[in-house]
Amino acid sequence: MYLQGRRGLAAGPKCRDGAWRRRAQGQRASTSGQGRSGGDRGDPGSETTPLHPHTDEGVVDASPRRKEPTGSESYSHVNVMSNSEDLPKLVSFFRQASPYIGQHFGKTFVVMLPGYITEGRHDVLDRVLQDVALLQNLGVRLCLVLGATASIDRVLRQMGEVEVDFAGGYRVTSKVALQAARQAAGAMRIEIESRLSKFFPAGTARRHGYNQRRVEATNGTTAPGGHLRPPVRVVSGNFVMATHRGVVEGVNFDHTGEVRAIWADAIAQHMEQNQVVLLDNLGYTERGEVLNCSSFEVARKASSALKADKLIVYHGEDVASLSLPAWIGLSDDGWCWSPGGGGLENAELAKEPTGGIGADSKVAELSLAIQACREGVPRTHLIDAYADGALFLELYTRDGFGTMVSKDLYEGMRQATPADLDQLLLLLQPLERVGTLIRRSEDEVRADLEGFTVIEREGRLIGCSLLKDLGGSVGEISAFVVQEEFRTEHRGDALLDFVEQRARGLGLETLVLLTTRTGDWFSARGFESRGTAYLTRGILPEHRLREVDPRRESMLFVKELEQGVVGPPGSRIGY
Repeated sequence: MYLQGRRGLAAGPKCRDGAWRRRAQGQRASTSGQGRSGGDRGDPGSETTPLHPHTDEGVVDASPRRKEPTGSESYSHVNVMSNSEDLPKLVSFFRQASPYIGQHFGKTFVVMLPGYITEGRHDVLDRVLQDVALLQNLGVRLCLVLGATASIDRVLRQMGEVEVDFAGGYRVTSKVALQAARQAAGAMRIEIESRLSKFFPAGTARRHGYNQRRVEATNGTTAPGGHLRPPVRVVSGNFVMATHRGVVEGVNFDHTGEVRAIWADAIAQHMEQNQVVLLDNLGYTERGEVLNCSSFEVARKASSALKADKLIVYHGEDVASLSLPAWIGLSDDGWCWSPGGGGLENAELAKEPTGGIGADSKVAELSLAIQACREGVPRTHLIDAYADGALFLELYTRDGFGTMVSKDLYEGMRQATPADLDQLLLLLQPLERVGTLIRRSEDEVRADLEGFTVIEREGRLIGCSLLKDLGGSVGEISAFVVQEEFRTEHRGDALLDFVEQRARGLGLETLVLLTTRTGDWFSARGFESRGTAYLTRGILPEHRLREVDPRRESMLFVKELEQGVVGPPGSRIGY
């Protein structure tokens, strides 16, 4: 890839062993002079914004402020069309992104922007909103949730209010604080709407019929006087219903609210009309009162109510400093798992909080991502707001760029051991009897144990696959089995992805398989038919070709592996 940000991230997919993270953190540490402990929850460009241990968004940070880089260390942009050498990269990226563009089209995403980003550096906010606008133009239905902590604090300081009260991750909202919250929310909403109203250059838009196509696509009418309409239409309203938090453990939260419900039907109607819906920290009671709510709670509730396909949470230094893995899996019991390390490092950060999001931890973004996934959002993503282009590298490349949290589709997958031999034989026998698999003796299975990947559930093997290195960077998949009752849980896709990652780790570039019955399934997953196996030449090594039984008339399928991140199997899956 060709996108580059302040952190010097010039490559597309992440470098081997997560080296980009270490390089990025090293550069950040050297510019801040504070090592990896630096964090910022106010205006990143200000040295005077006071910090407090809690925020109304559930963000906790008592760390010293980092100094922003200047000069050559500041953000830079790369014009991807600046020379002809960039054109192949652009074409390559679109080819790689093509399946993801199709997969995400028409899906519902909720995007959370914490207050220190909406109130922070304008260049960072501009780039984030440009990416959000482009995401919507790629056919994604968007609900944008705006954090307000930093904005409320700024307004309170302007009012002469110095002390800010928090308890259990919630702001204690006095009458004055509510006035500040309302003022901050209004100003913030106007600011976001204005930035999303920026046009493409008029000449470019008219040359390419931009306005006409947009009008036709949204069944709208032309703007008065024939003017171009905004590229992104934004709506907001009383979509958040709230109730008073009341008195908790002796603390009267006054005008602080808890989210009672999200008006999902109304939001969905606006998104169907190609409009971006804005939510903020304000909720409304049945009596028409306005309450100050946690924006993180709004994002979590909105994701659940809208049945969002993804929740995207932007973050800053505090999450980046954790060196989180590219993928965090959640087991059925809600426990977090990361590849290569068993339980999630810093797992205490992911525990269910007793108060608001982030009440038990300063990393509210991580807590939000995990809680939303536990409550039914299929995938949540943590995106570094200070890495230019990170959103698209995360969503439109195989290896991603941030951290994805999802249900652990790899749960129970591991390399086979001698103790699995008896169950493996039982697993293979039904398909061997009907001729789908070739028969293997106990000695043959024992000899190949090291190449078997198995799926274990509650002490029982429910799936397996054998990977053999044939030499010449070619590997063969065989004995691919998932028990019938588990095939609707995408176990087969997860197993295939796991085996492909294992193949990359072995340095294999091409996978082959011979099959008589399952060709359609593998074709849908990137394998190409090369005809009858025993008649092919130049694909299978000669020693393997001599072993093919011509009486079976097996078909040969081939897949060239994308050379992404080389890491432990189970690092990440799919979209």
